[in-house]
Amino acid sequence: MRVASLFLVLALSPVAAIAQSIEAPVRSAERPDRWRATVTIFRSPGTGVQLSKGHLATFIAHYPTIIKRGGENRNTNFIRVGAAYYLAPYASTSPYVSVSFAPSITKGWSNSAIADVGVRRNFTDRYSGQLGVALLHAPQTNQTRVNPTIGLGVRF
Repeated sequence: MRVASLFLVLALSPVAAIAQSIEAPVRSAERPDRWRATVTIFRSPGTGVQLSKGHLATFIAHYPTIIKRGGENRNTNFIRVGAAYYLAPYASTSPYVSVSFAPSITKGWSNSAIADVGVRRNFTDRYSGQLGVALLHAPQTNQTRVNPTIGLGVRF
């Protein structure tokens, strides 16, 4: 429980500060009623595909991490399926929060849940980056892991 409390305090304090400094609510090239597909790379939300419209997005992605098991660090992989909420989806910088179910594809690790908070930055109309922190929890083993999440996106 202490890890979850620390996660929330660390994660939400910068989000509140960033939310106050958001500019340009709508980019001229974007239409709020249009679906957007984004190919994502690395851990935010993972290497996969994200579909978004307005403030909401859904995604499916491969999520890798290293977890200590049996006394040694081991590569552990998940398929991450979830949803995200972007506070200012058409601004150049937007805080986000996401939740997901993460079935393990690595033997020896149970299915997990992931909660993630951070900031997305649009570099251009097509390219973006995300930086955040994720809390990965495996209910079956009651293990929790906090991971930095970084990612790049290419919008189509």
